[in-house]
Order: sequence, then C-alpha cells, then structure tokens
Amino acid sequence: MPNVYNDDFNIHYECMGPKDGLPLVLVSGSGEQIGSVEFPIEQCEVFVRHGFRVIRMDNRDAGLSVPQYKIAELDFDIALGQDPAAITVPYTRMDMAEDIVAVLDNLDIEAANLVGASMGGFLVRWCAVRHPDRVLSLCVVMSGSGAGVNEAGPQWESTVLERLSVLAKRYERNEAIDRNVELWRWIWGNGYPFEEKCVRERVSCAHDRAYRPEGFARQALSSLHSPGLWTAQSEIDCPTLVVHGESDPCFSIEHGRAIQFRINGAELWNDIRMGHIMHREQWEELAARIHGLAIGTSHS
Repeated sequence: MPNVYNDDFNIHYECMGPKDGLPLVLVSGSGEQIGSVEFPIEQCEVFVRHGFRVIRMDNRDAGLSVPQYKIAELDFDIALGQDPAAITVPYTRMDMAEDIVAVLDNLDIEAANLVGASMGGFLVRWCAVRHPDRVLSLCVVMSGSGAGVNEAGPQWESTVLERLSVLAKRYERNEAIDRNVELWRWIWGNGYPFEEKCVRERVSCAHDRAYRPEGFARQALSSLHSPGLWTAQSEIDCPTLVVHGESDPCFSIEHGRAIQFRINGAELWNDIRMGHIMHREQWEELAARIHGLAIGTSHS
C-alpha cells in the first residue's frame, strides 16, 4: 500500500485504473477515509470507465494517514466555545493541501484533475491557489464559500458543527456505528432515497479500518488557524465545476453560488435533490462532467 511522508504525517493513498488514464485525485471531507461513504469503490469504478486514473487518499489525521509524533489531545466541545486564538491546532487546511502535492510528487504526476468534497473542497481550492501548475481542472463538491466572519459571503452555521461533533467523541463500536449512520441519514437530505444498508456497511468497514475521532476533531478545527479562501480563490483560473444541492443541510446552495461567482469561469451544477453527499444517481453525470473539464469540453 503506497504512502508518502510529508510534514510529519504518513499520507496513505491508493490508485485505480490504467496508468495512462487522466489523473484524478479524490479528496474527502472531514473524518472520511478510503472505503467510507464518500468516494466508494463503486463510484471510483465509474470514474475509471470514463477514462480516469483514480487516486484516493486519506487526508492527514484520517484513516491510515497518521501522525508520526504524539499530538496533544483536545476537547472538541470545549474548543467550540473558546476564542479561536486560544486553541492550538497542529496544522491548517493549507498544510493539508500540501499533502495532495506530495502524493502527486510520489507518483511522478506533473499535474492532475482534483475533486474535493466538503472540507476536501477547501483543500483542492488551496492546492489550485498555491500550485496552479499542478492542477488541470477542479471540481468543488458541496463545500463552503470560504468567507470569513467579516466577509460578505455565506457563513458556516455553528449548529452544523455541533451536530457533527458526534464524530469527535469516542464510543463503543456498535454505538459509534449507529450514531454515524444516523448522522449520514441527516446529511443525505430528502431528495434521494437513503441507502441505509450500504451506508452501514461502509461506516462499519471504516470504523474497523481506522477509528480516530481525535483526528476528526483536529481536522474540523483546522479552519480556525487557516487563512480565508474568499479572496484567494479568485486567483483560480483552471476549468472549474462547482457541484451543490438545495437539500444540503450543511452548506446552503448559496455557498455553491458564491464559489461559482468567486472563481472566474466556473460552472455550477445545482441539483435540487442533492444533500451533503454525492448520490449514486449522480455518479455517471458527475464523471461525464468532470471528464469534459479534463479534456477541455463543456457539459451540454
């Protein structure tokens, strides 16, 4: 299993598809890992059929991408109520974006197409801002606007983070899985049927692969010491697709519209049924749209 050492983290990644396929890096949201609900193997197979060489990675502090030193524990609930300046977080989202580049370097890939979901949408945008020569195209899925508290864009709702805080607490296996399944039921929205059996299987496999709620807490709080993207993302000039839904309980559709507005030439796919997840019913069209970006043709 390939790994690359970067910034005191052992970054784990896996590849699918032909080596001469269009390179496509999939970057998950907070706490997600290879084999969990986001970017499951069946969706990756769809990307492969569309001509991509798929690279899935565990973001630092999730799955098998573990720190090579002991990181001080933090209480997520206490941290939420503190002044952000008082909280020590060992890395920023910009640091996490550098892990994407480290994976590309390790694979000798000069530039790739990037897809980022939720928090991953922040990471791929930072990668495009800081390393424009390494990004061929960008797909930002169900992510936040990037606006800080004193900026005009849509804001992150603190109540959402409080609801997600269940992932930052340690429970006995069965309870942890049950709580995670119910969280995904909420995240799913009401537009597409909830796939409870499939979600439970993936959540269970992910729990047994790597159960690290402390990593989720640090990932979720990494934004506290990260610069805002609101202005920086205006520098992105690669072909960009923004995917968002009107049934998303985490980020309203206004976040998607704002990202499209801030990135010159970006397209917006607004699926009114989409929650905070890439639904199976969307996979083929999503792959086709991203393939169009990658080869320089617009979706019709």
